[in-house]
Amino acid sequence: MEKVLNRKKYVEWALLLLSLILHFSNISGLSIYALDEAKNATAAIEMMQNKDWIIPTFNGEYRFDKPPLHYYFFILSYQVFGISEFSARFFPALFGFLTTYITFRFTKRNVGFKAGILSLLVLTSSLHWYIQFHMAVPDPFLIFFMTSALMLFYKWSKSGFRSKKYMLAIYASLALATLSKGPVGVALPVLAMLIYSLSVNLLNSKRLVRIFHPVGLSLFFLIALPWYILVATKTNGLWVEEFFFKHNLGRFSAPMEGHGGGFWLTWIYVAAGMLPFAFFIPQSFWHTIKFRTNKLTTFSLIASITIIVFFMMAGTKLPNYTVPAYPFIAILIGNYLSWLVTKHKVQRLKTPVLLYAVLILILPFGIYHGLKSDPNLQIPKSMLWLLMAPYLALPTLIIGYFRNKVWPVLLSMGSGFMILSLVFFWWAFPKVDQQNPVLIAKDLQQNMQESNLYYFKIFNPAFSFYLQRPIQDLQSDLQPQKAEGYLITRKRYLEELKVQGINYEPIFEGKDLFESPTTIIVKLLPDQ
Repeated sequence: MEKVLNRKKYVEWALLLLSLILHFSNISGLSIYALDEAKNATAAIEMMQNKDWIIPTFNGEYRFDKPPLHYYFFILSYQVFGISEFSARFFPALFGFLTTYITFRFTKRNVGFKAGILSLLVLTSSLHWYIQFHMAVPDPFLIFFMTSALMLFYKWSKSGFRSKKYMLAIYASLALATLSKGPVGVALPVLAMLIYSLSVNLLNSKRLVRIFHPVGLSLFFLIALPWYILVATKTNGLWVEEFFFKHNLGRFSAPMEGHGGGFWLTWIYVAAGMLPFAFFIPQSFWHTIKFRTNKLTTFSLIASITIIVFFMMAGTKLPNYTVPAYPFIAILIGNYLSWLVTKHKVQRLKTPVLLYAVLILILPFGIYHGLKSDPNLQIPKSMLWLLMAPYLALPTLIIGYFRNKVWPVLLSMGSGFMILSLVFFWWAFPKVDQQNPVLIAKDLQQNMQESNLYYFKIFNPAFSFYLQRPIQDLQSDLQPQKAEGYLITRKRYLEELKVQGINYEPIFEGKDLFESPTTIIVKLLPDQ
């Protein structure tokens, strides 16, 4: 018995260590390249430099997009480690690991070790999960506090809503989720809690009094409300108006920034994000509905479907929106796989294994040729060989399947994508990242630091992060034709510069990574 327990501990710690390594894989070696990431990381720098803890700004202008919690974490990291890519991503990576850890512990305590370790395997194998937690954005904090609130609610419900400790922890988590990304941080988990409570007849008058406890409500408002009041006061209501009506209601009611699509797109994002174990989503959902194996799987099913359906209905659709559902989908898949292992249902693996094998064989070619199709990227042939590294897991997969061994098959599926994640973050993506126009333009940045710096219409926000100085709007200059220095803009605006009589000499051109615009840097030649 002791040997079995020790073996379980080794497996648990090995997977948790792998998860920790993958969450922090090369977070310092990749540039701040995504537009939203650059704006968030830079806004935190500006708040720190201005010693203004209330109003977020980017390039000196109000940033209405998100509340401030992630900025505070970035500032703390900047003060400890200095301003860098590592600092901006330290807490997102940490909160990703913590979310994985609490999902494992929660499942292990409520369903058992086998389901817990398999839910951990599911999350630890998701490349998309790691990509989300490799970015300096508010989502990692929202996901952690939403997940915490929902899991605490489930534990609280088992006590008949009697534990004040759980009640206070839930309200605190909801408040911090609200400070992470706004109303969705409280509305979405509360909706899932309500649907679950009604579906299993948890609610009555006494329990409603315990749930809506004045102390809990006071704690929520004490944490969540002061900043909203302060920012509304300091901006005469402008920040709150822009944030609630444009960036919340606007995004939900209609596509923003071209991120629209049909309701089916949300499920595609979920399926792609949960690979390689996405092949078990239909079976695990159906298994939960058919057998109702335990209250936790019912709760996880309701939580995951609530999140997915909510964003199906939203006008704006992005891959990161449904990531809060991943821990609960992982619980469902982990529970289903635990049943397969216990019942030795090897035949149930046939279709998922076949689909996985096809995917892992064609994925390197799909990624490689997809990148090669962009004429602005130089993709070495060696990348194709690097992306084939997950093939190393295929022999164990095949041998395990034909020997009717479920565990080797599942571990092989997970290890293939873990290898892919390591290759992606340490070798494959860095080769693409080196072609980021902001990094290529580094040789010019010394001159740009010592000269006047302007932008026209719009510019790649990563320049603000790396230059760490304001970039002036050329159109705000009283005599733009006489302006001296450097100007950053996009290629499509060059004709407008000529029309306005602004003389310039192009010195750099480069297409933004994974974006359609082309960044242009010109030296201004003022009229004398």
